[in-house]
Amino acid sequence: MKSDSNFIVSDRPYILRISAQKGGVGKTTIAVNLSVALKLKGYSVLLVDADASNPSVGLHLGLENSTGGFIDLLKGKANLEYTVITHGPTGLAVICSPISMQAFGMNEHEVEVAYNTLKKSDYDIVIVDTQSGYFPDVITRKIDHTLIVTNPDMPSYMSALRLSEYFSSRKVPNMLLVNRVSNKKYEINIKEIRETYEGEIAAIVPEDEIVPVSIASKIPAFLLSPKNRFSKAILDLAEKLIEESGIPKAGDSAYITKTDKHKPGAGRKK
Repeated sequence: MKSDSNFIVSDRPYILRISAQKGGVGKTTIAVNLSVALKLKGYSVLLVDADASNPSVGLHLGLENSTGGFIDLLKGKANLEYTVITHGPTGLAVICSPISMQAFGMNEHEVEVAYNTLKKSDYDIVIVDTQSGYFPDVITRKIDHTLIVTNPDMPSYMSALRLSEYFSSRKVPNMLLVNRVSNKKYEINIKEIRETYEGEIAAIVPEDEIVPVSIASKIPAFLLSPKNRFSKAILDLAEKLIEESGIPKAGDSAYITKTDKHKPGAGRKK
């Protein structure tokens, strides 16, 4: 099973989709904390909750009372700037989805328009937290990379392998993150995962008690305990993403805007 894990250096913003084939693996926890880590490193970051069946970004950040959000963007009821709210403690830009007993639907045209809007935004990085499972092919043309989250158990890992194969068949660069690793005897050994997963393993994130504490307190673990094992793994992931994707910060001399990149001499060193 082959996974194309090469990063693509794209125009700003760089869109990273956090995916999983199986629910409950910690996808949203990774999306939230990675977004916070990148924001605190000085990047302009937009976190989007595009989970139609179980949106929970707002719960993690204490923004659960937000309404509209991604649905309004998807349905064309509001411009991007009117759907974005700011997470006070970090300044992170967030588009939530309303917490409801009923999942919201979306068609391919709505999805394409929404992702076009995200791609035209002025953020350095857009991280999209999605529902578990596959997604419309139209999205594969709008994202730069996919991070597949799995746990070290056989059902989660086999699901992740299938999802990686799906992405690779559509030429979507993807990499694996193994979450909640505690090195118990009943877990799949990390060595075995490295031997069977042919793509890039972006991070091994340990099981940590700070995570449920952070969710209960609505404070990201990266803020609550920045020096613990979980947060260090998230910081390593953020630095890896920055280094391998070539994402420049706004104002960096290496950064070429969408307008400037077509001008004569754009991108040349002075």
